[in-house]
Amino acid sequence: MADGEVSGENEGRRAARAPTREPLLWVALYLLGCSAVFVAFPAIDMAVAGWFHDQSGFPATQVASLMALRRLGDQLVILMLVVLAASVIGKLVWPTRPIAIRPRSTIFLLASLALGPGLVVNALFKTYSGRPRPYQTDLFGGTWTFEPAWHFGGACISNCSFISGEASTAIWLLAPVLLLPRTLRLPVGIPVALVGLALSLNRIAFGGHYLSDVMLSWGITLAIVLVLHRLIVVSPLGDRIDAAIEPALGRGGRKLRGISGRK
Repeated sequence: MADGEVSGENEGRRAARAPTREPLLWVALYLLGCSAVFVAFPAIDMAVAGWFHDQSGFPATQVASLMALRRLGDQLVILMLVVLAASVIGKLVWPTRPIAIRPRSTIFLLASLALGPGLVVNALFKTYSGRPRPYQTDLFGGTWTFEPAWHFGGACISNCSFISGEASTAIWLLAPVLLLPRTLRLPVGIPVALVGLALSLNRIAFGGHYLSDVMLSWGITLAIVLVLHRLIVVSPLGDRIDAAIEPALGRGGRKLRGISGRK
């Protein structure tokens, strides 16, 4: 192969990888900017939470439609898990047909859900941040002292306010959008993002989280999603995952059908 062809290939690979790095850079800048604003001006959190509070507490918690909206987040995640399971089961039932969802995509979605909303947000931040939720503070009818974002010395000992688990799950709903063709990502991603926005802001209206909890949760979760998308879906590892798992499922399906046939 000529040197010019090798150089052209390298440039093409760099151009192909660039779009996957650029969003991660923007997310990093977003996280830095949000953190700087909320650390410098913690009163923003108190003011925004106060918009949804009155003498009765946080009245949004008594609105049936908003309660239903809160449940929607979990329902959408369950629906996605059912779709992924159906893809695997379908390959076992019809082993000679192509799998509906590539194994790399299934692993990416499960890994990003487990690592983002699961481990990093709920198991680490919410366990050790110590930040009381708005309704738990003396600002809004509780007994504990308000703690700014990134302060880890509050009275909360578990399931704390910083950062928002439900906002993390809501923004994770954009992960499947990354698996769509580029022409479909924007038209599908906009309504999905709006649903995630509604689910996240609903937690602020309930007095369950501050604005910083939500916005920083978005950034941290998106960073995890983008890194795993690059590692699992875009990189050559994705080809190896597909090459190993789909044939294995096919063999398993044929074996099960063979056992079933003998019975």
